[in-house]
Amino acid sequence: MMHLLIPPVLWLILLVAMAVLGETAPVATVFGTPARLLGWAIIVAGLALQAVAAGQFVKARTNLHAFRDPDKLITTGVFAMSRNPMYLGFVLTLVGAALLLNTVFTLIGPLVFFAVANFWYIPREERIADDLFGEPYRAYRARVRRWL
Repeated sequence: MMHLLIPPVLWLILLVAMAVLGETAPVATVFGTPARLLGWAIIVAGLALQAVAAGQFVKARTNLHAFRDPDKLITTGVFAMSRNPMYLGFVLTLVGAALLLNTVFTLIGPLVFFAVANFWYIPREERIADDLFGEPYRAYRARVRRWL
C-alpha cells in the first residue's frame, strides 16, 4: 500500500490539501504581493530543476521510479550539486505554492514533504544505491550533499 505513495502522488495530495487550506483556513493573509511574486519564481525554479533532473534520467536511460532499483548512478549535471534534485524540486514547488496561497497553514505542505522525503524516501534509496553501486556511490555521497 505504501508503494502507492510515490513522491509525485504525495506531492499532489499535499498541493490539493494546501489549496483547500488556503481557501478555508480561518486566518488572515500573511504574505504580501512581493512574496507572491517570489512564490511564482520558486515554483518555476522547482519545476525547472525537476525537468532537468528527469531529463538526465531519460538521457542516461535509467529508472526514474522511486520504488524501483536504479540502473545507473548519475553524478553529473544537477546531481553534482544535490543528490536529490527531484525531491528538492518538489519541496521548492510546494514552498512557492505556500507563498501564493497566502496563509501560514499552507507551509505545512512543504514541511511534510521534506520530512517524508528526508526520513523515508531518501534513506531507503541511499541504502539501495549503496548496495548496488558500492564505493562509487559512497564517494559520491561524501562529495555531494543530500539536499544542497
